[in-house]
Amino acid sequence: MKIMLMMNNKVIKEYMTDKKKFVIGRDSNNDIQIDNMAVSREHAVITQEPSTINKGPDDHFVEDLDSINGTFVNGNKVFKQRLVSGDEITIGKYFLKVYLGEDAVTPDVGQKMNEKEKTYRMKSNDFEKIFEKHSR
Repeated sequence: MKIMLMMNNKVIKEYMTDKKKFVIGRDSNNDIQIDNMAVSREHAVITQEPSTINKGPDDHFVEDLDSINGTFVNGNKVFKQRLVSGDEITIGKYFLKVYLGEDAVTPDVGQKMNEKEKTYRMKSNDFEKIFEKHSR
């Protein structure tokens, strides 16, 4: 799993982990520390659990730890939510972009992949610009 801690569309730090439990909060003992008063000491946790849907890879969940300001996934307030690759967790003014499985080892968004693949991963604002241009 790859987690990108972001603020104002800028990556602050990237985390690569295979831990089954990953705690996010203001306290320095957390796996991801977000030093901001809008973030609870232990705000949320990402867990890896055996899949109940199929016999494939484990599922990942984010769970709010009774924080004061809440935890959001893709703009929706959640208490516990299954994650899919590319989900965006909002905690305070910070965003955590989550990449799972093969997505966790691809180049960062906005960077070219290897020449053989001839693929480009766009930033969301690139897509919006293209969409606006062609929808007029």
